[in-house]
Amino acid sequence: MSVVETVLAFVVPPVAILGVLLLLTVGRKAGRKPRYRSGEGWDFDPVLWTANPEGAHLPAPTEHVEQAATTGGARGHW
Repeated sequence: MSVVETVLAFVVPPVAILGVLLLLTVGRKAGRKPRYRSGEGWDFDPVLWTANPEGAHLPAPTEHVEQAATTGGARGHW
């Protein structure tokens, strides 16, 4: 086996496989929309969520809904 045949047999296939993987990796990132980076402007509406409305000093709800008296539950006894 000559040096050229050795290089073709043991160097070219791994380099080709790595090249295909590189193209797949770079190609996916190029097709995505740009990500938000800290410090950039925020163009979306604010969302307020809290697990503790009393701790956030939010106003009390004005509408009161009565619960129906049912005996349901996990067993399904209606």
